[in-house]
Formats: sequence, structure tokens, C-alpha cells
Amino acid sequence: MPIVRRKLDANTVYPTNIRYNEDTDTIQSLIGDDWVDNPAADPRTQTLFPPRLTSDPACDGAQSVVDALKGQISGVTEAIDNSKTLFTIAGIILSIFTFGTFGVFISLALAAADAMVGAGTTAINAALTDPVWHTLVCILMCNMTSEGRLNTGALATVISQVDDQIGGLGASIIDSMLSLAGEGGINNLASLGSSTGDCSDCGCNVWCYEYDFTLTDGGWTAVYGSWTGGTGWVGTAAGTAVAIAIDKTLDAFTVTHIEVDVTATGTCNVGITVDGSFTVYEIDVPTGTYSWDGEFGGTVMELNPSSGASQGANVTMTRILFRGTGPNPFGEDNCT
Repeated sequence: MPIVRRKLDANTVYPTNIRYNEDTDTIQSLIGDDWVDNPAADPRTQTLFPPRLTSDPACDGAQSVVDALKGQISGVTEAIDNSKTLFTIAGIILSIFTFGTFGVFISLALAAADAMVGAGTTAINAALTDPVWHTLVCILMCNMTSEGRLNTGALATVISQVDDQIGGLGASIIDSMLSLAGEGGINNLASLGSSTGDCSDCGCNVWCYEYDFTLTDGGWTAVYGSWTGGTGWVGTAAGTAVAIAIDKTLDAFTVTHIEVDVTATGTCNVGITVDGSFTVYEIDVPTGTYSWDGEFGGTVMELNPSSGASQGANVTMTRILFRGTGPNPFGEDNCT
């Protein structure tokens, strides 16, 4: 029976047949005798369902996506153990998508199936533990709007964070599933699921910025201390002690972690003030890396390592690393 073809008008797409073009990673529709790229028909870009109405749509939606993937992988490993064919396993992979025309991606599903068969169920189960799945929940949630939709263009970021935070075989499997789903597929799985998540420990929007003071003064303003390339910030006389006191005015910030490398003849004191008040003040810490975890925020920060006569009266600061939440006040992240 011949395919019935309808003409496209300026506003509406009436695809009579579609295919996936692996070379261009596009969905194409058959128009007359020609295959034409048709992005509107790509189910990976189509968010079809309204967001869930829960107290936390982003967390619950992310958990729903992960639970759907877990169920899918469980079906795959069972099929592998039962020596099912690659086509059967590929069908299981695609069965998670009960919406859209994901069947056109059979070649992608076959590639994912072949990779998982090659890895084996023991390795898959070892790579995809409950903590790994929870990490994925946090990654998805942290890249979603409050309605439980992926932020526009965030899928590449999600996959990059999966590679960084999960890595290995687990990341490879998750990446293939997320790429197959696309932004639209992930949003639809979030909408259609019924899971309830717990994202209280996810800590979204964590940034990281590091200054190597042996290479740069970092643009900090000195009250005490002098900077020397290759050495860092070195304390100068401050009464009976030596001190480094360098400050920077920033956009509003929240800091949750600090690592600072200091050297001293004996021991030194490490102080950090924010808006004129000490938020970190440790006395007699040894030469080496001093780490601090907590939370403080403001707009004016001063770094103030010092050393008194009884401590050797010598102090140098060579590096400091900050992590925090919200916008990064120092610029683009330069560490992880």
C-alpha cells in the first residue's frame, strides 16, 4: 500500500514518515521523494506534559526520571542474564518512552544495548549503586527550574557533571540514556512520574575559585603584606608581629569551604573577616594547608594570616581556594 503524502503548509508539519539520520543526528521527514530535516518531529526536544503539582517539583521530577532509568536498567540486566537478543534489549531501552516516536532511534538503542552486554551485569550493578543514582538525582534537580523542567540548554551541562561526579561505566550508561531521552524526554519523564525525592543534601549551585598567589596577586588590595612573584603574599611588620591583610570588594557571596596554604617559621594565625567581622579566626595553626567548612556571606572580604614574635614572626600565603553557593563572586569557576 503506498504511503499517503500530504503537502506541508507554512505553519504545520504533516510528516508521512520519519527516520533518524545518524550522520547528522537529526530527525527527517519524507516529503515527496526527499528526506528533509524536521526538528519539530524530534521527540527529544518535545516537552509534552504539564509539570507535576507537588511541593518540590524539581526534586520529585528528578527522582522520577532516575527511578524510570533504574527500572529500565534493571530490565536490561535481567535480559542480559537471560541471554536475550540485542534487539530485545534495545526494545527494553526504548520502552521507557511511552510518548513520542522514539522507535526511530533503534540504532542508538542497539549501540547502548551492545555496550551494556559487553560490560556485563556484574559490572553494571557495581557501577550503578544507590549513591550513584542519588548523585544523578542531585545533578538533574540542580539543573532544573522550580517547575521540574531542565533549564534550556542544560542537558550538556548535566552530562558533563555526570562525567565529573560519577565517571566510569556508570557515567557512560547514564550519558547514553540521557542523550537518547533528550531535554524533552527528560522533562516528560519528570512530569509523568510519581516519585517523591529527598534533595536536602544536594547543595546545588556550588562554585569553586582558586588563587595561586605564587603566580598572581589576584587583584587583592594590601593593607599589610607585599606580593612577590614565585613566592606569594609575604607578611610585613604590624606592631610586634607580621601580617598579611589583603581585601577585595565583591558582589554578594556565600562561602562554604576554604583551603589556604600558609608557611611560617613556627605557627601562625589565620583570620578572615567579612564586612569587618571575623568569620574565621584560628590561632597557632601549623605550616601547611588550613581547611575550614561552614557558611558565611557578605560583600567585603579580608584575608589576614599573621604571626607574632613568639610564633616566629614570619608568614607567607601561597594559595587560597573558595567554594560556595549561589553566584560565584570571583568570576568563572576555575577549579572543581
